[in-house]
Amino acid sequence: MYQILGHRLFWTVENSNQSTSGTTKKIRLLQSIKDKQGIKDLTKKQVSIIVNRNNKVRDYLNKAARYLINWCSENKISTIVVGVNHRIKQSINLGKKTNQNFVQIPHHSLRLKLKTICDRYGLTYIEQEESYTSKASFLDGDRIPVYNADSPTTYSFSGKRVKRGLYRTKQNKLINADSNGAANIGIKSNLMGVYPGQTLRHLWLCH
Repeated sequence: MYQILGHRLFWTVENSNQSTSGTTKKIRLLQSIKDKQGIKDLTKKQVSIIVNRNNKVRDYLNKAARYLINWCSENKISTIVVGVNHRIKQSINLGKKTNQNFVQIPHHSLRLKLKTICDRYGLTYIEQEESYTSKASFLDGDRIPVYNADSPTTYSFSGKRVKRGLYRTKQNKLINADSNGAANIGIKSNLMGVYPGQTLRHLWLCH
């Protein structure tokens, strides 16, 4: 049984990370004051704020990873596939405020924690390149290419995301956009039993 995750997993952490946005504002305010006064080194106040924020983020990451592993164990899921997009923090466009919170999340640290816990408890951890998985239509069986930065190509897909959280297929079926993306990650990872055009309900119940 598999648990398939893309950047959709990080929304849990991103929502928790919003509580640290005030910390970022404080740091910027202090930096502005320092610039006006010509102070170059970090102040004790800045160090204190940064350490406090890092501790909070570390705590969020630990809890998110532990929650996921516990959920998988309880539901007899032995393989976790994490979609990885190395361009995500550079290309993401979710609005100025959301972007600032999202980009602050240390995704590599979260993936490392997940892998470490999976190794400890005997779960299989797989990282899968996830380009175009949010754009391709799983139900329509779209072919999912791999992004090539050296030779960018424009692809067309059967469906499209009509708004955040909602995807419309070629047959005008509305499905959860994250479920569509996660299913496409399963296709890319060549998981046994995951194939294009499968119904999402069947995928969830059987795999």
